[in-house]
Amino acid sequence: MSEFSHIDASGNARMVDVSAKAETKRTAIARAVVELNADTLDMLKARALPKGDVLTVAQVAGIMAAKKTSELIPMCHPLPLTHVDVRFKVQDTPPSVLLEASASTAGRTGVEMEAIVAAQVAAATIYDMVKAVQKDVVIRDVRLILKSGGKSGLFKTDEPLLFEVNDTPLPAPRPAPEAWSGKGLAVACITLSDKGYAGERVDESGPVLLDMLKELSPAKSQLFLLPDDPRALRKLVKDLAASGWGLIVTTGGTGLSPRDFTPEALIPVLDRRLPGFEQVMFSEGLTHTPRAVLSRCLAGTIGRTMLIALPGSRLAAQEDLAALLPVLPHALEKLNGDMSDCGRS
Repeated sequence: MSEFSHIDASGNARMVDVSAKAETKRTAIARAVVELNADTLDMLKARALPKGDVLTVAQVAGIMAAKKTSELIPMCHPLPLTHVDVRFKVQDTPPSVLLEASASTAGRTGVEMEAIVAAQVAAATIYDMVKAVQKDVVIRDVRLILKSGGKSGLFKTDEPLLFEVNDTPLPAPRPAPEAWSGKGLAVACITLSDKGYAGERVDESGPVLLDMLKELSPAKSQLFLLPDDPRALRKLVKDLAASGWGLIVTTGGTGLSPRDFTPEALIPVLDRRLPGFEQVMFSEGLTHTPRAVLSRCLAGTIGRTMLIALPGSRLAAQEDLAALLPVLPHALEKLNGDMSDCGRS
């Protein structure tokens, strides 16, 4: 049996010595669900409960609890927290409040317990604030959903975070993007795949799409690989557009699974949508399979950069891109200032 980390040679409890560990930035996020009835939830949203503004008080309670964690959990190290926050999402179906608590530090041990304690106390505070009108409140699913930093690196559940968290690390694209200041068209293809990023699957769609785009005679083309992370995708697309890349094609994340977020990640950064492109991709998909109705392909522009979000299926991505290729050269010319007449005589 392996040695217990919290028991010494005499069998007595001990605090683990972490002085030999490296100091790194560490973040943890925990989640809890507080189930309410519909009437209580309506009163909470209207701030009409007898004890006042429930969520504001619960947020403060969670932050205070995180700072007290080492006093509540035996052998838990006191940490200089650099950031604590509690965020909420009110849900009508079923009536409930989802909450996330995040904690960060720069130190030699993690902040998982701080995040979990903050989530638990924030949830318990919601109960305390509503118990005058409802006694059968249920607090459930208190758990860690993200941990970063330290030797073990990143842990994250499959569920997307309810809110963006700026102090969690973004996975870096493979390879890293470079600014494009030369003449001609720079084409980027971004593949979104957790397994591909982890080296557990070979990316088939990206190389095929990049090969098809040779028809545009780009001066530069490059394939990028990212896990399914909406913040990382949004940042990479914004960086590429700001660096002069003229065409960005993504593959993956346009379906209905819990990890399919590509439209939600990219729509906020677009200046203009291209509904004609989207209709062509939708129609093309339907000619091959009725399941194409599930696709949420996207097209638009960011400044003078064109963005096209294709399905993750290699065949579907090929078919959709092939349907757009005849008009892409003209579209890129118009986007970059060509003032010639588009009409036909």
